[in-house]
Amino acid sequence: MTTAPIMPARILARGFSPNGPDVIDYLLFLPSIWLVCGLGVSLRLIGPLFVVIPIGVCLLYAVLRRTMPPRLLSAYLGLCIFFAVLSKYRLLPSSWQSYFMDEAIVRQMIPVLGFFAVAWASKAYFRRRLLCGEPFFGAGLILALSLVVAPSVMFQQGRQYQGDDPAQTVLALYGALINNTLVGTFFIMGAVFLAKDWRRYAGIATILTIAITTHFAQFRILTLIALATLFGVSGRIMVIGMVAVFTSAYAIGIGYIPQVMVESPNSGIRLAFVADTLLSAVDTHGIGIGYGKESVRWRYDFPNMPDFTFLPDPTSITPDRMLEVLSTGVHNSFAQALLRTGVFGFLLFLAAFFAAFPPHNLPRDVRNHAAVVFGMIFIGCFVNPGLETPVALVGIGFIYGYLLALRGYARTRAPVMRMDPVRPNTGTMRSLAGGASV
Repeated sequence: MTTAPIMPARILARGFSPNGPDVIDYLLFLPSIWLVCGLGVSLRLIGPLFVVIPIGVCLLYAVLRRTMPPRLLSAYLGLCIFFAVLSKYRLLPSSWQSYFMDEAIVRQMIPVLGFFAVAWASKAYFRRRLLCGEPFFGAGLILALSLVVAPSVMFQQGRQYQGDDPAQTVLALYGALINNTLVGTFFIMGAVFLAKDWRRYAGIATILTIAITTHFAQFRILTLIALATLFGVSGRIMVIGMVAVFTSAYAIGIGYIPQVMVESPNSGIRLAFVADTLLSAVDTHGIGIGYGKESVRWRYDFPNMPDFTFLPDPTSITPDRMLEVLSTGVHNSFAQALLRTGVFGFLLFLAAFFAAFPPHNLPRDVRNHAAVVFGMIFIGCFVNPGLETPVALVGIGFIYGYLLALRGYARTRAPVMRMDPVRPNTGTMRSLAGGASV
């Protein structure tokens, strides 16, 4: 007679299996990840519901888990909110910006809040998964959604990229660092670095196939880093070198924008965006322009080239289209932070982002996997508007939260653990009596 009321409580407390996710995972966090993985770039179909799922749902999940939010990221979010209030009352300076809309403040703040919500929820989720020894639980379903369902939905919707037909676009987007490929690649890299059976070779084959078939250079760079790391080079050193090379390339390239525009207009216009960001930082004395204003110019004038019209004529578009245009990012989330929140906000965001860099006291394979996926989200934020678009920020937040949870685990546990996802649903993380390679 007394067992009937006890069983539901046990189910809620312990979940569906001793080590698997519990009811809260299945009702809140995982559906959010499944949704974005299953839609890919077609996530725009849900429109304003993005504020409900994943943002609202992830916030609720994180609160219910009673996990400390990422401290530095929380501080950055607080600063962004402060700048949004200042922007509302037009208390921040402008540089070359010409337009302002109150509604754009909220629109431009939603991605910041979205990244924070997913990162916090992901940290809470992986904190429990690492303690249970199953960080890659449910990899099969997520890979099916990311690599099969999302491309199918995108093809059915007739998505096209830079003149490609839908079939070519779907094939190319396997190498784009968007939600479904970010999350899918996270699990594939887990097999590459942490499995010891056929999954490793299947993962390597998958990564190489994508690198060959996609026209996104960013994925090819990621593949080279992964292969070099797999063959013995330190993943942390590879990623640090990559960060230095990317930063140096932009610093040098800004001085040769007209020449780059001739060779590669796509690269040239990105450099122009960053150059304008630096100009705005100087014009505002490092304060930043705040929210509600445009991030990029409407037209660009390059020497010996016709005017480059990047955005439509502002006098001929609807308010809704104007709101969308004002929220166009500069294709570099670090530069975006500098533009909106000035030097202080940029440094705070930089500190928050690199707080997820994997520590040295992890087992080598775990550390290398973490370094490669950190490099992946860095690339997504450095060459794309990763944290300014819903189609990428969820995947970045998912991986960022994992990396924070892993750092926390490394601080509280002896650095002699080993992760073995040979069986993703029943993997273990355990201490080794004889130690492990770090």
